Amino acid sequence: MTTRFLICLLALAHGLSAWAQQTPAATSRPAPLPATVLIPASDFLQEIPKGNLIADADALKAPWVFNNTALVLKSETNLMTKVTVPEAGTYHLYVRSQGERKTGFKVALNDKVTTATFGQAPLSWQAGGTFELPAGTVSIKITRIDSGPAFDVLALSKNPALREDDVRPYQLLEDVQLLKSYSIPASNAVKFGDVTGDGKTDFLVLEPDFSAHVFDHDGRQLWSYQAPTEYTKERSEFEAPGVVWDFDQDGKAEVVHWRQLEGQEYLVVADGRTGKIKRKTPWPTRPLPHAYNNFRLAVAKLHADGPNDVVVFTDMGGTITITAYSPALKQLWQHTETRKKDNLGHYIYPVDLNHDGLDEVLVGTLLLDHNGQEIWNRFDLLPDNHDHADSYKFADVNHDGKLDIVTANSETGVFVYEALTGKIIWQNTAEHSQQLAVGDFLRGVPGPQVVIGGRTYGNRAIGEPYLSSQLYWFDNQGTLLKKWPGNPLNGNPDFVRGNWLGDGSTALFWFKFRLNDAGTGELYFPDPVFHMFDFMGTGAEQVITLARGRLAVYGSRTAQARRPDLKKNRDYLKSTVVNHTHY
Repeated sequence: MTTRFLICLLALAHGLSAWAQQTPAATSRPAPLPATVLIPASDFLQEIPKGNLIADADALKAPWVFNNTALVLKSETNLMTKVTVPEAGTYHLYVRSQGERKTGFKVALNDKVTTATFGQAPLSWQAGGTFELPAGTVSIKITRIDSGPAFDVLALSKNPALREDDVRPYQLLEDVQLLKSYSIPASNAVKFGDVTGDGKTDFLVLEPDFSAHVFDHDGRQLWSYQAPTEYTKERSEFEAPGVVWDFDQDGKAEVVHWRQLEGQEYLVVADGRTGKIKRKTPWPTRPLPHAYNNFRLAVAKLHADGPNDVVVFTDMGGTITITAYSPALKQLWQHTETRKKDNLGHYIYPVDLNHDGLDEVLVGTLLLDHNGQEIWNRFDLLPDNHDHADSYKFADVNHDGKLDIVTANSETGVFVYEALTGKIIWQNTAEHSQQLAVGDFLRGVPGPQVVIGGRTYGNRAIGEPYLSSQLYWFDNQGTLLKKWPGNPLNGNPDFVRGNWLGDGSTALFWFKFRLNDAGTGELYFPDPVFHMFDFMGTGAEQVITLARGRLAVYGSRTAQARRPDLKKNRDYLKSTVVNHTHY
């Protein structure tokens, strides 16, 4: 990972989180610290040893963590990076770390090891001795590790009295600017749209139990719906269903979601500002009790004057339905499959694959036309519900001028299909293939490339993280090019991609990182990425991060000058903003 000589960055603030307990965002930046180099923990991730963990302030129960990213050293394998020292002289080493009496590590600069041991006490800033260093490249090694300590940042400085408060304003990269931050209920499903009609982005927060809360652009809660507690446990495994869409095109979007009224389940269209029900129809499931597996909603263009229809995916296990509704919630059609839970994946994708102006509807390995008639299925490839499609992208991978479907299919790996026939173009494996992105990302490699987040599962009984992920890069022929980082990172991260600089170029982000044209990452954000679109209405696209109880919006400090709001285009609003899922 690229070593960073200290550059200026304003301190960031984040609602009520530990990350937020720092200097609020400001318009000006502090002057660079003289003769000081910071080495954040993320600089050691390139070849992270198996067993080491990424942790944030919440996980460490710390008031704050540099970049909100620390490394917990579960492995005794050394970590190493290189830094550029700007000028020769006497440098003081400082280490911010935490641990217990029997844990610890030392630091080596080139061939000199510290006498001090770090990571043996509650989180603290500790001096580590002086070093005579030449100008140029210096190797930094984390060594002599007794399993369990954590650290978030090291510093080399000619200042013999450098404090941790001195380095707090210099977190993340100079280009990363916090634009909005919100404290929200814990959620893994946030949906976006303009419910107030002021032209700004508002949002719907869906809790795992299907409760719903609507907030305006300034973070004021407009209304909420509290789901009944009966069947709460059954409803909490996956994302809750909901979308935000302006069906009557009066400039104020409605909220479409699930509600239970007097013991019956409904699909409701609610006033986005008040939550008052405008229309409702029975939810397309068998009567309660039933399982809640994958209940999802998406906006579709099934008529020439669209997009303005709703498709509902309901997976109760044993019975899976895809149902289409008009804006008035009149049922247009329904397709039913008798299959085990998850066999058709977790989400529903309305996409115009044949360029006739109307959407086909893809769910799992089943493609329906805009009238709900089957075009093709590949149930022969994924007959077992265990190996299902977790995520999908659409691109012309084989350069024949037609959209192809790229899917991450669990343990069976990545498949690229001809969109209109279901014929396999190529396939390969990548652990449990969970998330993916497609585009021209890598330098010197014919595009588009496909990158997969290959998920691995740990043994929680021995303290391993349950979910981890590692990138698998493929060329457009399906050849594996590389993996990054050296071992999986704990977490279940998303990809987001978009016009970060506002200049028409595409930037790709994964987890907390921006991925460069070599396929490796540089830390950009304090929390995992969740979504990316023109949240601020500037013509550039911003990254939305989501963590426990906090939602934040980041933009490029160097993004080009204001342009028309991309969300004014209803096709962009539907495909890029509204129809969005973690998986």
